[in-house]
Amino acid sequence: MSTRLLRGLAAVAVMTAATLATAGTASAAPATLAPSTSAVIGSTAQLSPEVAGSAAGDGTDARQRALAAYWTPARMKAAKPDTEIPAVKAALASRGGAGGPATSATRPQGPSGSVAPAAPAVEPKANGPATASPDVSPQAYYPNYPVGHPVARTSGKVYFTLNGGNYVCSATVVNSEGKSEVWTAGHCLTGNRAWATNWTFVPNYNNGSAPYGYWYATQLWTTTAWFNNNNDFANDVGSAVMARSNGSRIADYLGGQGIAWNYPIGQYVYAFGYPAASPFNGEVLTAENGPTYNGGGNTIYMTNYMTGGSSGGGWLMSFDGNWGYLNGHNDFKYNTLPQYMYSPYYGNQVADLYNTVRNISS
Repeated sequence: MSTRLLRGLAAVAVMTAATLATAGTASAAPATLAPSTSAVIGSTAQLSPEVAGSAAGDGTDARQRALAAYWTPARMKAAKPDTEIPAVKAALASRGGAGGPATSATRPQGPSGSVAPAAPAVEPKANGPATASPDVSPQAYYPNYPVGHPVARTSGKVYFTLNGGNYVCSATVVNSEGKSEVWTAGHCLTGNRAWATNWTFVPNYNNGSAPYGYWYATQLWTTTAWFNNNNDFANDVGSAVMARSNGSRIADYLGGQGIAWNYPIGQYVYAFGYPAASPFNGEVLTAENGPTYNGGGNTIYMTNYMTGGSSGGGWLMSFDGNWGYLNGHNDFKYNTLPQYMYSPYYGNQVADLYNTVRNISS
């Protein structure tokens, strides 16, 4: 493990209990799901026409077989970083020219709230080893976690199809009552008012190895603000509900990191993700750590040299070396400030989205 990966502060206590939203499991037919608040929007996760046409039979098993057949090693390798998504490229180009953060102040929007991380009742068994890699630069480092480390198995690489192309992002398993939620950036779920298809999460991915298999989404959720405006990065948050694998819900099997909202800016965080754009190749979990700063316009930022493909990877505060609380994620950069990674400030929009999905179970 890198010597930079120091132990953080003791885990924060669970704060204000949030109102639970009632939501059902995914419908078999395409549908926009009824949210608990107009601030969020969701859809049943769909297959692209190509994949749907290859499915032999109906039901979850047929769907998962079709996705497993689609995401071949060659197709996964060819998937592009999320920064190549047309809607994201256009939005980042418009921001990059300005070369700096918004001037309006970012601050807590209400009472602080958090949900603690949770380890699984039984430690999961991995299928085969994953190979560790050395550091690639002094700014970003490979934590070299062994297979099964709590951060490694709750972090993962995301593959999806959007607007006719295949892309990669990062995501984190989050603890919830439904035990089925994975947290990521909204632009890894939707773009130009269209939902991604073929959405697949690979926990503990390493150099093509999938020691805990492939997990497939049944529902996709984001903020209404992001769905309607792909330049609104302050609301670029999202969650996917994952189907069971071998009868287990994902957080029951792997554990889930905590999540926190409306905390003061300046938390010391550990950022994780799978950067795929140069100088990285997206094959190994990568990390950065440092304090967060006020980015203006309801955003925060940290010194972070990760690139496209790391989007959606979690920023863990109160990190104890194994577990922490999501309080941001890799989201976007200004072209003239490549050393800084921005995240939406985790405020009321995160509380609304999390409270909508937290009871949904696969």
